[in-house]
Amino acid sequence: MSAVRDSLAAGPVRGLGCANVVAAEAVGSPVLVRELVAALQDEREVVVVRAANALKKVQIERPELVAVYAKRILKAALGCEFLFAAWSLTVVVSRLPLKGRDRALGVELMFEALKSESAFLRTFALQGLVDFSREDAALRRRVRPIVEEFAENGTAAMRARARKLLGEGKGLERKGR
Repeated sequence: MSAVRDSLAAGPVRGLGCANVVAAEAVGSPVLVRELVAALQDEREVVVVRAANALKKVQIERPELVAVYAKRILKAALGCEFLFAAWSLTVVVSRLPLKGRDRALGVELMFEALKSESAFLRTFALQGLVDFSREDAALRRRVRPIVEEFAENGTAAMRARARKLLGEGKGLERKGR
């Protein structure tokens, strides 16, 4: 067991614990990023949730540090059993530079997440599908009606996000149909 995992497990189970501190340190440490990715396989939910959250924050600052582990992160996301970790991993996967089969698995992950009971996870998956569809006209044609459905019939947060995605274009414009 690593010191990173022990740090992530410390403190009350509720909340992010030291995930923000670990994320800030990982921005300057590829070794620490590797340990965060490894922590996604921990058996303790709190460790997985906090590691996923920290990776999401590192990805914002230094996406190249996280991209190196795209396959491992995708695999962890596909097998994730913890809802709060799935929230963060869905966001991370949608921002990874995936190609070929890995990209198809990332898209499949997003479609599966749309079936979740969690409105947050469905909203993150919707954003992820839009992100994936930016460079894929066929996927864009599949995703646009889903975004329109969310804009009409989702929760308040889903409707707001969907309207924003439709209004800003975000790759959903109708050109080229």
